[in-house]
Amino acid sequence: MAKLNGMHAARGIAAALALGLAGCSFNGVEQAQYGVAYTHPISIETDVATLNVDVVPGQPGLSQADRNAIAGFAAGYRQRGHGPLTISTPSGSPNEGAAAVALSDVRDALAEQGVGGDALAYTPYRASGADTSAPLILSFKRYVAKPTACGDWSQSYSADPSNGLLPNHGCSTQNNLAAMIADPADLIGPRNMTPADAQRRGTVLEKYRAGEATATVRGDQDSGAVSEVQ
Repeated sequence: MAKLNGMHAARGIAAALALGLAGCSFNGVEQAQYGVAYTHPISIETDVATLNVDVVPGQPGLSQADRNAIAGFAAGYRQRGHGPLTISTPSGSPNEGAAAVALSDVRDALAEQGVGGDALAYTPYRASGADTSAPLILSFKRYVAKPTACGDWSQSYSADPSNGLLPNHGCSTQNNLAAMIADPADLIGPRNMTPADAQRRGTVLEKYRAGEATATVRGDQDSGAVSEVQ
């Protein structure tokens, strides 16, 4: 009788364990693949950022408002721009000559913000013959992160016998990531490595040949300690 009771007890424990594991198991391929990147993907799309700089014949150079707008546009290009920053000049409009003069001012304003040389490209565009203030158009390609929409309440939040993940799980996290990432292109692939610092490399080699320490000298603020209290 004792042996029989032991067998019943073992079967009861096994059944309880199986029931508990069933509550945590995946149900089908959909849940086996469940992850925020799978259920709430962030799509990366290309976009073109543009800035119009109006050209008024007889206007002496760029206004301060134009310079501020160009500075902000250049900052956006440095952070998220891919490819050259293109300056399109009007052709065929009454202010075509004034636009050529304004182009030089815009180029100088961009150079002041660290954008110049090979980072710039130039192209004309056909403007209306009646447009006396056809603008210079600044543009560059950038990437935009677009997450999926949240708010799927199709499943009951009060009763879920499968103990699975609910449709909204991870959606807000993905939306926050899409909004916070500095350059969505980083979600496509890693950036190229910057060139090595040849000057620093030469300094280290000289110290190595002389038998000196090659590590950077650390100060008190580089200790990593948050407090001097022992």
